[in-house]
Amino acid sequence: MQENSALTLENHSHAQRERLAFIDFRLQYHGAVGRSELMAHFGTAVASSTRDFTLYRELAQENLILRHENKRYYRTDSFQPLFHHAPRTALKALTDGFGDGISATPEQSGFCEDAPDLIAPPQEVLATLSRAISLKLAVQVSYQSLTSGASTRVIVPHSIVNNGQRWHIRGYCRKRGEFRDFVCNRIISAHTDEKGSDTTKIAKHEQQAADAQWNQQLTLELVPHPGHKHPQAIALDYGMQVANTSRQNNPPVRQLSIRAARAGYLLRHWNVDCSPDHRLPAHEHHLWLRNHPILEHCANAVLAPGYAGTGGKAAASL
Repeated sequence: MQENSALTLENHSHAQRERLAFIDFRLQYHGAVGRSELMAHFGTAVASSTRDFTLYRELAQENLILRHENKRYYRTDSFQPLFHHAPRTALKALTDGFGDGISATPEQSGFCEDAPDLIAPPQEVLATLSRAISLKLAVQVSYQSLTSGASTRVIVPHSIVNNGQRWHIRGYCRKRGEFRDFVCNRIISAHTDEKGSDTTKIAKHEQQAADAQWNQQLTLELVPHPGHKHPQAIALDYGMQVANTSRQNNPPVRQLSIRAARAGYLLRHWNVDCSPDHRLPAHEHHLWLRNHPILEHCANAVLAPGYAGTGGKAAASL
């Protein structure tokens, strides 16, 4: 982002900054943008769109050039973005459309696709759980467990978490008397009294601050699986430093700080070999957890591939 322009942007309304960001995004990721696209996305009039392009040119004159044959602005070789469009956000915008709201879907790029979503929770269940978290209330759910079948229980949710394979609700379970994870799609129904009855009010030991596994941070050291001949490729896959990749005692590493409550899920999702001697097959596991003893602090470590705790039972056999 251009520093002087960033200071000038603060003098304009949020709505106008959104329109300028749209122009900026289109130039950077599509290479061109026209006034009609801005009008269609934001529902603005011709005069308003003209002012937005005029302002953008004032802030970043070298970023774009108008081609009169089609009245579209094109990105120049000297382009410097006015806004930071993070890669993850940019991919989301290319897949589903720029920005929020009902206008996003029709503006898919057509050249960027995400994996099919098989885990989206039902809207009403998700909305009820989200309100319960926001209002700090307990919620009664009908839950279908994989091990114990259907049951009704009261939980105190504090977070909604995507663990790669499923969306979970993390919260205190009054039935079990502990913090647990609940798969959102297995919640058949959810009800709460938003006026705050005695059953929906929560105690101190049920709040997020009391969830030790949630609040504990673990630093994972992920390295290319030692069984691979060309670790440079894996280093590039996962944004590792590629220097000194030829030295076995100093492989590239990616350090990640994550919550202990999420570690087992994510290591399984990333298919990380968590065995002490990296014994799992390299063709199935591109990554190895170098500091594997750290999982002793993780309650769901049994989910991690190859992990063997004090009982000696590896998760890979589950």
